[in-house]
Amino acid sequence: MACFFMEKTFGIMYNILAASWDLYLDVAIFMLFGFLVAGLLYVFFKTDQIKRHLGTGKIKPVFLSALFGIPLPLCSCGVVPVAAGLKKQGANSGAALSFMIATPESGVDSIAVSWAMLDPIMTIIRPVAGFVTAVSTGIAQNFFGSDKPSRQEPAKKPDG
Repeated sequence: MACFFMEKTFGIMYNILAASWDLYLDVAIFMLFGFLVAGLLYVFFKTDQIKRHLGTGKIKPVFLSALFGIPLPLCSCGVVPVAAGLKKQGANSGAALSFMIATPESGVDSIAVSWAMLDPIMTIIRPVAGFVTAVSTGIAQNFFGSDKPSRQEPAKKPDG
């Protein structure tokens, strides 16, 4: 009985590893393409260009940052430092926010995984919805938000 249980467990583990490896092979070429695009953006777009294209205006920088973010294969954790870097290099808050939303939602690797796991209609709708969400959020930030960091009073300790 114990041998049967071990055999089944190892069989299931092998199937999970084989499926993970197949998924990795399917996504690998798109990941390489995304890293290539990210490297090209880093090399060819300098600070003054980012300030010029993403720093002035309320709508155009939001569209541009969402378009730049779509093909990059960054996860939701990896996009935060990149968006902060864009902000430090002169991008306005709406553009940085738009980039932060569009990038993990519609990266090339994410689209490939959607194609493998979902149908083609959902694969098309997902990046379009991510782009629309990113642009609308960035525009809302530029029109209704504040670029000034809020200062909060430190919490007072209770007496006693």
